[in-house]
Amino acid sequence: MMMRTLLLIAAGIGFGAGAALAQDQGQASMKSGNFYAGVMAGVVMPEDVSFSSNASQGGTTVTASGKFEYQPGYSASAYMGYRFNPYLRGEVEGAYARFDYDKISGNFTLTQGSTNVTVSGSADMDGEVQSWLGLARGVVSPLGKSKIQPLLGGGVGVARHEEKITSIGGTAVSAKADGTDLALEGMAGLEAEVSSSIDLGIRYRYLWIDSGDKGFDDSTAHNVVGSVSYRF
Repeated sequence: MMMRTLLLIAAGIGFGAGAALAQDQGQASMKSGNFYAGVMAGVVMPEDVSFSSNASQGGTTVTASGKFEYQPGYSASAYMGYRFNPYLRGEVEGAYARFDYDKISGNFTLTQGSTNVTVSGSADMDGEVQSWLGLARGVVSPLGKSKIQPLLGGGVGVARHEEKITSIGGTAVSAKADGTDLALEGMAGLEAEVSSSIDLGIRYRYLWIDSGDKGFDDSTAHNVVGSVSYRF
């Protein structure tokens, strides 16, 4: 009788431990994959920046209106995210982008004393823009959990940019500027689950940076990137 009682107690303990383990495993399975980290890289296509401004130095005043044009460049970034549920995520990202100046065009009036000289047209430019971005974004997956998911999102953060111009129309110049400004992002993309822990995707982002100052418009750019992320 005592032996059967001990066996019954042992069986109860065994079944209880097994049920607890199964419950823990089920909870772990439900929670697994909520965190993820990844990298993105692609092409950045800055839009023209218009300006209408004037500057004076050494008795000469230049009044100008026109636009800066840029060449496409590249971007690279790393990001981390958390899935709150099948439809909503949060992400933080650190990104770097670089692109070159292409041309400057517009009307320019030089005033020195009573003499005015006006020129118009365009000229090639040499120079570069580097930008470091930190963004936090919300991402919505309208279809919930699926092998292929469309993504929609938006982010806010800061952008640190450094600009350098080395020549205009073949004439060597030395001009530099930098600043840190508010950055906003709109995003749409597509992501595919290729294994139990790896996702591949493509995203389009529209970036706006509050860099306008003294007659210069804000900076905007299109960014198309590929992404790979690991869920853990």
